[in-house]
Formats: sequence, C-alpha cells, structure tokens
Amino acid sequence: MLIYIIYFIFIAILAIQYEFTPFKNNYLLVAVTICLALLAGLRDINVSRDYYNYQYIFDTVYEITDNHFVYLISFEPGFIAIVIFFRKLFESNYGVAIMLFYALASLGIKVFTINRLSINPYLTLLFYFSYFFVLQEMTQIRIGLASGIFLISLFSFLRGKRAIFIGLILLATCFHYSAIFYLALLFFDTTRFNRNLYVGILILSLILGFIKLPILNLLGNFDPATISGKLNNYVEISENGSISINVFNSLNICNIFCCLYFLLWVKKEILVGDKKLLLFLKCNILSIFLLSFLAGAPVFSLRFSQLFSIAQIFLFTYLVKYLPVKKFNIFILVLLAGFFFYVMVFYGELLKPYHIISIK
Repeated sequence: MLIYIIYFIFIAILAIQYEFTPFKNNYLLVAVTICLALLAGLRDINVSRDYYNYQYIFDTVYEITDNHFVYLISFEPGFIAIVIFFRKLFESNYGVAIMLFYALASLGIKVFTINRLSINPYLTLLFYFSYFFVLQEMTQIRIGLASGIFLISLFSFLRGKRAIFIGLILLATCFHYSAIFYLALLFFDTTRFNRNLYVGILILSLILGFIKLPILNLLGNFDPATISGKLNNYVEISENGSISINVFNSLNICNIFCCLYFLLWVKKEILVGDKKLLLFLKCNILSIFLLSFLAGAPVFSLRFSQLFSIAQIFLFTYLVKYLPVKKFNIFILVLLAGFFFYVMVFYGELLKPYHIISIK
C-alpha cells in the first residue's frame, strides 16, 4: 500500500506549496497526470474488484455483440466501440491497452478541468485522488470517463452555452447511461440562490436518511426485465441486502458539514458572485439529497449520489479560502483529504496492495 501513500504525500506537498506560493507549471501537472494514469492503467487484475468483470467483457466482446439489442441495453456503445477497437489493434494484452486508454483519457480530461476551475488545482487533485481516483479510475472506469466529460461540460454550462453542454452530456451517456441525469443541471440557476431552500433540503436529507423510503416497493410496480438486465440486477442486489448504505457515514457527514458551512457562514453575496462556487455547492447538496432519498435502494442511492458528488473535490478546496484560520486552512484540508484517503483505501479496502500487471 506504500505506493498509494507516496502519491498522496507528493500531491499534498504540491498543494501546500501552491497555497503559499502559487505557481503555474503545466509540465509538472502533465507529469502528475501521466504518473496517475500509469498507476491506474498498469494495475494488476487483483488490485481492484471490478477488473475481472471488465477483463471478461474484453475477452467475450464479440459474443456479447452478437445480440445487438441485448448488448446495447447492458453496455454503452462508446464502451463497446473502445473495446472492439483495441481488440482489433492488439492480438494480446488488449486489456492493458484498454485500461491505459481509459486512465489517460479520464485523467487527462479531469486534470485539465481541475486546472481551469480550481482555486488550488493540486488541493483539488488531492481530494480527487483520495476518493474518486480510487472509486473511478481504479474501479468503475466507465463512469470515470463519463464524469470527466461531465466536468469539461461545465465550461459550456457556466458560459450559458446550453446546447454544447447537452451535447457533451449525451456524449458522456455513450460511456455510462447514468450520465444522462447530469442534464438535471439545466434546472440550476447560477445567478440566484435561496439559502433557506437549500438549508431545508439538507434538513430533509437528514430526515430521509432515518426514514429510508421504500423505493424498491415503487420499483416493484415495474417489470425490471422489460427495462434492462442491469436494472434487474440492481434491484436483486438491493433486495438481498448484499449492499447496504449508511447515510450517516463519516464521509457524508463531512460533506454535509462542508455544505452547511457555506450556507450558514459564507455571505450570500459571495456565493452568488462566484458562479463556480455556487454550482459546486448546489451539485453537492443534490448528491446528499439523492443519497438519502434513495437510501431504501442502496445501489441506486450510491450511483446517483456519486454522479453529482464529484463536485465536492472543488467545494472542499474552496474551504481553504473561507475557513477562519487563514494560513493554517491548507493543513486542515490536507488532513481532511487524508481522512478520505484512509477511509477509501484502508478502512473501505477498495484497493489491494499494488502490483503491476504482467505483460505477455
């Protein structure tokens, strides 16, 4: 596990240095991106839990695509197209090539966006590495690429170019169908903010977290098999209890306190005056609400919440500007990122000790 710790410490040092002496070094950022991509793309099949499933798809892609209707329901066309492309390009080791492509593409897009949207790109990268890198680049590669396209679509959204934003979200949907729900941002107004409304949403989220609405009973009114095999699997997993969810887990509690801090202690004029901050705050509150509202169906709850919670890597970074201890803010946030890192890598055991995959 040492290599994960080394990466964390290195990015943390860059984040602290940037905070005290801001610097622009695109070559360094590119080097960090490549190192992270190699870490994800060259991991052994035993390092992350989903790799075996992906390798099976890589190996059987031609059989899967024999039935066009079934494969289009189960797997996104963009994902299948990438797999087939690399299968035709490489006779062997195509799995490594596909994983490297996903890592380079997803990380390249995300780091480019982080560099443009963050007030401290290395601190944002640290929060990303501590949570979403583990969750997406090392595990759920399809949503990883889709969320990267979502992040880059925020440029168009913030500039009011809704048609381009919609086009990019549709592109992201080609790599993970759940990305279509990013279109919910069209209901967000980055020029207005009702503080009481969003405080109310957070309070409602806490209440729903205790109640856990019986969402599966509502889904029972449909025949999942007529929708897709994947949805059917999601319902079965939720029903048999193989995945459970605690809305009041430590990471979500941190997220709630972060949002409350901005809602209650940061002036409304500041929030309204910074479109990026306001957008990240609204996305994060939406993710908290979805986690609680769908808690009765854990797989759905996690999936839809994580779609929008990627905004937290930017929102937590903003605390370096608005926490009251000024020059010590950066150290508090590095410690917070370290807590996220510990929970995801060590306590949650999402990753096994790192090994490079053997090339045949």
